[in-house]
Amino acid sequence: MGLDLNSVKFLLWAKNLGVSFERTLTLGHQGFSCPPAKFKRAVKDFGIPGTPAEMDGCFSHVPMGPLYADGFFRFLGAKETASVDRSDFEDATLLHDLNDRFPENVRGHFDLVVDGGTLEHIFDYPAALRNCLELLRVGGHFVTITPASGHMGHGFYQFSPELFFRVFSAENGFTIRKIILFDGSKTESAFFEVKDPAVTGQRSELATAKPMLLFALAQKIAEVPIFAKPPQQSDYVAIWEQHKKSQRTEKTTADNGWLQQLRVKLNPHWPLWLRRRRDTWRHWRHLWQQGLPNLNNRRHFRKLSREEISHERITKK
Repeated sequence: MGLDLNSVKFLLWAKNLGVSFERTLTLGHQGFSCPPAKFKRAVKDFGIPGTPAEMDGCFSHVPMGPLYADGFFRFLGAKETASVDRSDFEDATLLHDLNDRFPENVRGHFDLVVDGGTLEHIFDYPAALRNCLELLRVGGHFVTITPASGHMGHGFYQFSPELFFRVFSAENGFTIRKIILFDGSKTESAFFEVKDPAVTGQRSELATAKPMLLFALAQKIAEVPIFAKPPQQSDYVAIWEQHKKSQRTEKTTADNGWLQQLRVKLNPHWPLWLRRRRDTWRHWRHLWQQGLPNLNNRRHFRKLSREEISHERITKK
């Protein structure tokens, strides 16, 4: 686990969006693998104030020892930095199994919880995520940097943006601020904003051999029981609602009743060649409506310019 240049840029962006780093907890003791020259350029691009000595402090570590990201979080305003892990092999400050709830004295304590590539390794992902979200105070933020595709064998799971749109909802006491997709194989990758499938009405599907990662930034807006009601995939919710509506329509519209019955009776008697043509037509209609599953599909993804990211400012959130 370690913060590279792409992760650093996202966290600098979060700082400009008003995210508080005052009490920061990382899942695992995050390393820091950003090249110093590129780091200083990114800090300048994002307009983060800092002296050369303060920036150099981000790279301070024990001789021959690992470089952790603690100095970087202090540079962003952290007065308290903590890390949690099941083992002390990376000098975590809090030893705890993420499958279990945290003690009451730390729940609601932190301004920021950062998952820099840990939760995909936890078998009971929903429980581990809930346990981590409970650590945040109201107004605090959760950041995840996690595999989307092309990382088979890396951990237990890879994730769809749909999951985070549904998890970080008002029902769970959260709101989504950013969901960003990027190519994890590139030192400095372009960022693509992902649109909510519940808004577009279509799945944000992507077919690529590149190792894609997701950034998600969510804010806690209320203290409510998390996952009291399990999240449901948005397109299925829409289908279920449409099915209920059509059933009500069929019951109240006599003219449609006999036509529907006739269609059901005739379905088994359609010749095979006609069924194949119907399926082919449905397939091409789906592609036309959905668009091709690549990053050029503007229905689902929007490429962000470097200036758009580095110049966005929100002082309070």
